[in-house]
Amino acid sequence: MKKEIKTLVVLGLMLLPLCLFTGGIREEGIAHAAASKLDTLMVAVPALPDTLEPGQTITIARYRVSYNVFNNLMEFDFKGTKGILPALAESWKQVDGKTLEVKLRKGVLFHNGDELTSEDVAFTFSDERLMGPKPAVGSTKARGYWTLFDRVEVVDRYTVRFHTKDSDPVAANRLSLPAFQIVNKRAYKEAKSFEEWSFKPVGTGPFKVKELIPYDKLVLEAHEGYWGGKPAVGTLVFKAVPEASARIAGLMAGDYQVISDVSIDMIRKIEADKNLEVMGGPSASFLATFFNMHKPYMDVKLRRALSLALDRELLVKTLFAGRTVVPNGLQDPSYGPMYVKDHPYPRYDLKLAQQMVKESKYKGEAIPYHIQNNYYPNEVDAAQAMVEMWRAAGINVQIEVKENWAQVNVEDQNKIRIYGMRNVSHTDLFMDPSGCMWRTYNPKYEAQAKHNWDPGDFNKWGKILDTSIDQKERYDAFKKMLEYFDENPPAMVLYQNVVTSAKRKNIDWSAYKQVYMYFGPENFRQ
Repeated sequence: MKKEIKTLVVLGLMLLPLCLFTGGIREEGIAHAAASKLDTLMVAVPALPDTLEPGQTITIARYRVSYNVFNNLMEFDFKGTKGILPALAESWKQVDGKTLEVKLRKGVLFHNGDELTSEDVAFTFSDERLMGPKPAVGSTKARGYWTLFDRVEVVDRYTVRFHTKDSDPVAANRLSLPAFQIVNKRAYKEAKSFEEWSFKPVGTGPFKVKELIPYDKLVLEAHEGYWGGKPAVGTLVFKAVPEASARIAGLMAGDYQVISDVSIDMIRKIEADKNLEVMGGPSASFLATFFNMHKPYMDVKLRRALSLALDRELLVKTLFAGRTVVPNGLQDPSYGPMYVKDHPYPRYDLKLAQQMVKESKYKGEAIPYHIQNNYYPNEVDAAQAMVEMWRAAGINVQIEVKENWAQVNVEDQNKIRIYGMRNVSHTDLFMDPSGCMWRTYNPKYEAQAKHNWDPGDFNKWGKILDTSIDQKERYDAFKKMLEYFDENPPAMVLYQNVVTSAKRKNIDWSAYKQVYMYFGPENFRQ
């Protein structure tokens, strides 16, 4: 009976937007985009960045568009399971544990006509621009993504060597990160200011920047000399349309050919239109809820009870129409030999949750749960459903919707964050546990730096994961990290985030497992 009530609560929340949405219904006679070749492709997205400099802003808004302008030395196979593939790098080899040698592809042209050389690669990672103590890009997470980085050595015109401070088994994987996309040294040096550069940077991607209106519109033009072939469209326009209903209405009216971030409750409406198609599913990103262990009541038994009280499969079924999955720990099958297949999935056990609450230090205090208004897909509806599940276990969680991250992370006079819990997204940046679990739970990040989590031997295993070149040793260390995460949780993983998009059926384009929207000749044809 309780499960039926919970289902009704969630479904009731889902139906509200359906009742409110009235736009986007086409009248007979409205012209649709014909199958004829397009000169301009229009793409509607929820948000756009205020800069295109790869190392400056580590945000979904920039990630979504950046692969159209820049390339990495290596890139991840987002469509399949082939792992890391050559891009601007023709080949690479591990000279020793601390040295990765990379051979560049010859004849690659930047948007300004310059040929890519080792000097551009070395400058991309220079102290001046990106990796120094006071780089031009400012203080970003870029350096945090590669803490072992030491320097780049130019061997010859088409060969570089990356040196690290310690053995790095996934150095090649790291080079596939968006923050490490390659820029043109001459164009950077000739820009009148860093701001001018950041609005119109020069890369090697299939499109070059014509205009960026921060947060509003990005206009790209085809790079005729693109090393991967000529782009299929002359002009690519990304338009920021924050409201999901407005993006959908524009798609149905033919104003846009592709849109991103389709709200789950609108999928059936889009699929009812024979000219439209919905794409998407689970992404390489996990939604989790942080625990703040500065709160006296937030002991290990309460944290485990909070997790046990959640029926994650019900959330996935009702909120996301079954389009995503609940992972067995903070990991993805794309890890290949590093994937711990037999690690258990999160358990739903209301009776055990109730018992653990009684055994914990929790005495009925209101637990402040800070979220934002659907910063993550269906975030508010999910939070409301989970509050009901926690109430059934005897836990009083109170939602506080905040406008931005500054409000979410507000601190008291002792510099301690006031929330009891908050949501967080963990993106699997390069399909290895060191790029997700260790990156987001190492000593420099929030669980240890801000939430008072006792890591036990977690950091010892993380160091092995991060530096050992013995695959079995790395696997065993990661397995122990997963187990400790469950036993003494700094957070609870809810489900994999959903990446959804929609397009007109005459558009030959495929969505990736990540948020990246790529329209190069390999992925968009006409």
